[in-house]
Amino acid sequence: MAVPLTTNAQNFSGTYTMNKTLGDSSDEMLKMQNIGWIVRKVIANSAVTTTLKQYTDDKGLQKIDLEQLSTGGMKTDEERFLDWEWRDTTDKVWGKVKGRARLIKVDTITDPYLKEGWSQDCLEGEVLENEIESLTEGWKVLQIWGFAEVDGKRRQVRRVRCNKDKKELKIRLVYDWQA
Repeated sequence: MAVPLTTNAQNFSGTYTMNKTLGDSSDEMLKMQNIGWIVRKVIANSAVTTTLKQYTDDKGLQKIDLEQLSTGGMKTDEERFLDWEWRDTTDKVWGKVKGRARLIKVDTITDPYLKEGWSQDCLEGEVLENEIESLTEGWKVLQIWGFAEVDGKRRQVRRVRCNKDKKELKIRLVYDWQA
């Protein structure tokens, strides 16, 4: 099902399923991030569902709560505060990381790969920029979340660039709308 136009960078809330047919494989990037073989195989062979809840918290900060669940039984919960402030956290998959997020205009993105392919509402409005750095493994990830027409339907898309040492990988993840 296509993502409705009411779902946008101001309201990512909803449930999405990763479309592994339309998106790129994340295996090489996960390997570069030192994610073990078993976890990579669970991700590769499971349906991955992500539930996003975007809201303003009681301190007035805009926030996205993310719950990701795979049919292989792996579950992660993450928070994204949209104020571009670094926050440290420890995650059972990613380890010790720091991250920050914000809403930005597409025309401020400098990497051509991360800038391309967005729907008209993203080009006229905003997308989410999400930066994550491992505090122990040496990798850095820059993600842009937004919406694009993929295979004839409006879908959530995440364009991802990962750097470690002198190596760089770029992938596009595609998510189908569930509710």
